[in-house]
Amino acid sequence: MEGNQLKIQSMNRLQGAWSPWIGMIALFALLVVTTGQPLGAQTGGHQVFGMVLHSSDPMTLSQGGFAPVWGTQSPLRSLSNPALLESGLGRSYAAAWVQRSAGLGQGEVAWVVPTPQESRWTMAWGARFSGTGSMARTNPFGQMEGEHRASEGALIYSLAHRFSPRWNWGVQGRLYSSQLGGYAAWGGGLGLALRYEDPEQRRAYALLMDDLTLVFRDYLPGSLGQRLVPRRVSLITTQALAHLPLRWTLGLQHLENWSLRYQDPNDPFQNRVFSLNDSDTLRESALSAVSQELFLHLVLGAEINLGKYLRFRTGYQALSRAEWSFPERTGGSGFRWGLALETKRIRMEFTTFPQTLAGRTSAFSLTFVPH
Repeated sequence: MEGNQLKIQSMNRLQGAWSPWIGMIALFALLVVTTGQPLGAQTGGHQVFGMVLHSSDPMTLSQGGFAPVWGTQSPLRSLSNPALLESGLGRSYAAAWVQRSAGLGQGEVAWVVPTPQESRWTMAWGARFSGTGSMARTNPFGQMEGEHRASEGALIYSLAHRFSPRWNWGVQGRLYSSQLGGYAAWGGGLGLALRYEDPEQRRAYALLMDDLTLVFRDYLPGSLGQRLVPRRVSLITTQALAHLPLRWTLGLQHLENWSLRYQDPNDPFQNRVFSLNDSDTLRESALSAVSQELFLHLVLGAEINLGKYLRFRTGYQALSRAEWSFPERTGGSGFRWGLALETKRIRMEFTTFPQTLAGRTSAFSLTFVPH
């Protein structure tokens, strides 16, 4: 009898562990089928609103590009993942500023709209803006002809609904505007997210589809027309350890696009087949190719509590390191770190990370909870 009870408990635990993954995998398969994106294509593509698609939130940046999906949240997190909106946020306000490489500055603000205590719906508004300052304008021959500016802005509305004790979903609508010298573009965007929580294990999972953007007007009429630009599908999991002051996050990004590597035709170690001479041929093993592709999707993050009010954060993004490191100078690209100072009503956060030859990116945010 006792053996049967243990067996039943084991099966229940196994089913509980698999239940979030079954839902996530089913939704991911549906997204892949409906989006119809080629899985073997290189990254890139034309992104008209590329500047404001990136987050300014120090927490998100310090964790490698994804906010943790378990634990205390902030209105800023909802700009990157609408499923992180919770009724427990109440009335709260947040603002962030990030100074990126090449003189690019970006900021964002977010505030949660109060809802009735018994409501399962949570709403938030946000705005994101980015600008380059003055840049030299040149003609096709490289001669200076004055200065021009580039800027982008986005108005963001997020809505989340908890439809069961452990499941909630969120949807996000965006309105984009972009200025490049005397040219202008505008469009709309949509983001979807699904989250599952396991309070007993202090763990959560999230499936995120964002950057689904529709261009209404491009800089030059007729150059693009109305079409969907590249999107991103990501899977994230977070767990807070029960007996250690540690919370870790693991993410897989760009799941809609398997091939993220840039194939350099002159690099024998990147080519499938590269002839050294008439007799020697260097071939890349299938296992090596698959492992490298999988690694580029990886995002890692960790947060350590250093007392009641202070937290240390660090993260790693493999794709960022591959894009920003050079053979002559790898530096610390791909690695991030940050600090957070939290009180009952005020939270201050800071993050910084290098991008080798492009310089350093630093971000700061302030969150205020009146009640």
